[in-house]
Amino acid sequence: MKKKIITLLAMCVAASSTAAANEVGFYIGGYVGQASKEVPQLPFDELNDVLHQIGLFTPQDERISLDDSDTAFALIGGYRLNRYLAFEAGFSKLGSVTYTSHATGTYPFDSGFFNTTIESETSGFTVSMLGTWPLTRDWELFGEGGVLFATNRLRVSFRAEGTDFVPAIGNGASDSFSKSTTETYASVGISRRILEIYDLRLVYQRVFSAGEEVTGGKGDLDAAFLGVTVTF
Repeated sequence: MKKKIITLLAMCVAASSTAAANEVGFYIGGYVGQASKEVPQLPFDELNDVLHQIGLFTPQDERISLDDSDTAFALIGGYRLNRYLAFEAGFSKLGSVTYTSHATGTYPFDSGFFNTTIESETSGFTVSMLGTWPLTRDWELFGEGGVLFATNRLRVSFRAEGTDFVPAIGNGASDSFSKSTTETYASVGISRRILEIYDLRLVYQRVFSAGEEVTGGKGDLDAAFLGVTVTF
């Protein structure tokens, strides 16, 4: 009988401890990580060619690179209804795809170079729902589905220079424009409770078909985050 009572008390303590590790309430947090976007190079090449044509520049030797990964971060706030369900809202900046071209060639009656940089960036506000599955007192898995109200920004800059004359397009210029879209995303992750109120999270996230053709093209955007939240 005594053993049964001890066993029952131990089970109650374990249950209360697990519940304490997944308390209902508000929390805030932040993530930092790396994001990459699957985009074709062709739209960037075509825009670069248009700039060459406007500048009356004919490239003879050109070095081109496309960097589709960048640092990403997110700020979040949420409310946990119970140990299995939570809702979040936040702001995410999911990095840039950067295209660069360094070309030497000819202008009318002159020779020189033409350097181009094109950046396509995605950021925006998020709302989501999380389903969580406690593994132990301190560890849990979670899955997330949500909506990203995205701002897709394209920045274009160039520098042109002739050997003897200033090109007709000028020495250089830059411009940018943006387009808003609504995207869906999903995340999976694992969380570790520390000191009762802190959660250390490792998250993998995918935004589906992010962006617009006019801002660098559409493509799946993947991000891996490490973050921490604190419960009030």
